[in-house]
Amino acid sequence: MYFDKCKTLDELKAEYRRLAVKYHPDTGGDLEAMKAVNAEHDRVFEVLKKKHNDSADEYHQTTETAEEFRDIINALLTLSGLEIELCGSWLWIGGNTLEHREKLRELGCKWSQSKKLWHWHHAEDGSKWYRGKRSMNEIRSKYGSQVFRGGREETNYTAIGATA
Repeated sequence: MYFDKCKTLDELKAEYRRLAVKYHPDTGGDLEAMKAVNAEHDRVFEVLKKKHNDSADEYHQTTETAEEFRDIINALLTLSGLEIELCGSWLWIGGNTLEHREKLRELGCKWSQSKKLWHWHHAEDGSKWYRGKRSMNEIRSKYGSQVFRGGREETNYTAIGATA
C-alpha cells in the first residue's frame, strides 16, 4: 500500500523518510498511521534486502535492518531545526545541528569537516568507507537526493545509479 512502487532499498528509504515526516506524531501526524507505515516498511525492507543481497557480490551485500534505519529517522524527527538529506543509503544532516551535536553523536552520526555536515550510514562489519573528495553536488548527482526541512520535502533529485 505505502511502498508498492519501491523496487530498491534506496527507494524504500526515501519513501519511508517522506512518510515518516507526514505521519510521525512529533510532526503532527497520526500514531496509528505511523504504526501501519512501520509494519509495512519492515516487511518490504526484508523482501528488498533479500533481493539486493541475492544480486550483489560479497562486498556489496548489506546486514542493515529495517529497525536500524527506522530508529535513526524517528530520532532525527524529534530534533528541531534539522535539515535531513537522504543520498543513496547515507543521511546528511545540516541546519541547526550545534544544539543537537551530543544527541547526533549518541545516534552514531559523524561530523564531516569537508562538507560541514553530519552524516549517518549503516556500517557493515569489516568494511571500510573511502573518504572521497566528492562534493555534495557530485554525491547528489550520483545517488539522488531528498531534502526535508520542517516536515516538508524540499528537493527530490532523480537517483542515478543508486544502490543500497
